[in-house]
Amino acid sequence: MKPVKYFMYLWMTAFAILLFAGSAKADLYWETSSVSVGIPGQSNGNSTQRYYSSPFALRAELGAGHIVIIRYDTMKLYSLDRRKKTYKEVNLAKLSAVPGLSGHDQKKMARLMSTMLWTQATPTDKIRTIAGYRCREYFVRVAIVNGEYWVSKDVTGYRQLKALGDAGQKIAEYNPLFRQFDIAGLVRELDGFPVRTVNHVMGGTVTSTLTRIMQTRLSPALFDVPRNYAIKKRR
Repeated sequence: MKPVKYFMYLWMTAFAILLFAGSAKADLYWETSSVSVGIPGQSNGNSTQRYYSSPFALRAELGAGHIVIIRYDTMKLYSLDRRKKTYKEVNLAKLSAVPGLSGHDQKKMARLMSTMLWTQATPTDKIRTIAGYRCREYFVRVAIVNGEYWVSKDVTGYRQLKALGDAGQKIAEYNPLFRQFDIAGLVRELDGFPVRTVNHVMGGTVTSTLTRIMQTRLSPALFDVPRNYAIKKRR
């Protein structure tokens, strides 16, 4: 796995854990619509993402048959390929090294990450109604990723999500690389549920907009790997 790709994977995993771990008394389901332009190695186009959040797990359906399940109770991440009916398993508590790098390069990468893994959220005075929600704009910077986040306190389930901080921080403490992110601080600074995010990375842009969200009762089976899926060994 390339270092930049690994970093993006790590950042998204850490953010998801801290934003949604043990976040709501009621289960939560939401959808976003995304437009990708100019991302290296990825075709331009539109896609729909579906998210299922419970107090013990998060499921993200990212399109093209790709599903990610994060179990907070076991600290395991599962990456599923619905088309091939295969999956990969990652122990988040032990995800402290970059796959494929030698011991010397691991140390160099650790030093690099220690200097680049910082977060910043700066509010602006801009207020806009997006998808029916009154939103405020924030400029967000997370290492090599920067963007504009439009967040709202009026989104269903936001108050429950706001209460997660301590639970998410405890989960992040399992991993030495996660501890270098101040994602918990970033979540607090944003002070709202992301309704629209515009992320700029590697010369491209990904714009995501919340299209649907509701509190509901989810089946626990959503957060299990189907029995007919075969595990794919990591090289």
